[in-house]
Amino acid sequence: MTNRDIDEALRQLAGRQHALVSRGQARALGVRRDVLARRLRSGQWEPVGPRVLRLVGANTAFAQRCMAAVLDAGPGAAVCRHAAAHLWGLPGFGADDIDVSRPRLRSNRPSALATLHEPRYLPGHHLTVLDGVPVTTVGRTVFDLAGCSHPQRAERALDNALTRKLVALETMRGVAIELLEHGRTGSALVRRLLEERGAGYIPPASGLEARFLAVLVEAGIELPAKQVDLGAEAWIGRVDFVDRRRRVAYEVDSDLHHTSKLDREADARRDAALRAAGYTVLRISEHDLRDRPGTVVAAVRALLAGAAA
Repeated sequence: MTNRDIDEALRQLAGRQHALVSRGQARALGVRRDVLARRLRSGQWEPVGPRVLRLVGANTAFAQRCMAAVLDAGPGAAVCRHAAAHLWGLPGFGADDIDVSRPRLRSNRPSALATLHEPRYLPGHHLTVLDGVPVTTVGRTVFDLAGCSHPQRAERALDNALTRKLVALETMRGVAIELLEHGRTGSALVRRLLEERGAGYIPPASGLEARFLAVLVEAGIELPAKQVDLGAEAWIGRVDFVDRRRRVAYEVDSDLHHTSKLDREADARRDAALRAAGYTVLRISEHDLRDRPGTVVAAVRALLAGAAA
């Protein structure tokens, strides 16, 4: 690469990242360490911490500080907590300290630019890009705030996000279902806040039911209603989940209560009654839910496709 090519490649990358480039990204572009050192000595670039460089003269806005912290933290990192709330424009969260989440075991290097967090559960769909900066989604941000802020402050953040239409209540419930299963800090507060904000929210009755909902959320499948009494002329019983529009009933069967001969016979009678009332029934075993969630997703999608046909 010529000097002109090097400068052009670095500037193009910096143009997408608030005038910033990490040393690792420069190496990936083919820029040698000695060449990069010459750029620093020439005054074209300046260091922002040990691993990030900034174009001299660029505006040092909060978004740039966040971008620098993300680049410094390593691949897969994203702004989270109070800093994420500030980026999303939620009132009451300042631009002082920056928190960054990154995948566990991806890197053990510290950061001088942010407070690092390595949550046990950080799926890709909980991350997005805002103004060029990787950041946790609004739903994940609000949930995280519930675990690190005063309860009233977290509650205001939720209401502000809903009022400004940054997140839908149903989306917030989906995030909560996933994170409640993983025992995240703030779970009790989020559960209470969602219960208070919608009669349709019913906490899962068991860990298996919570797991079923989490599997549906991750697959992008519309969530059914929970714990619904069904029956036509006579009451049949309360089923675990129901999609009323498609008239589909889901039953999540634990190994403890649905494996004996009597249990299977009772389940068969109940399924027959539901089918007579016009419902299609899908039973989901504990084994499939825990060990083969892909099989569960495939079965649900096939059933819904048949119901829509």
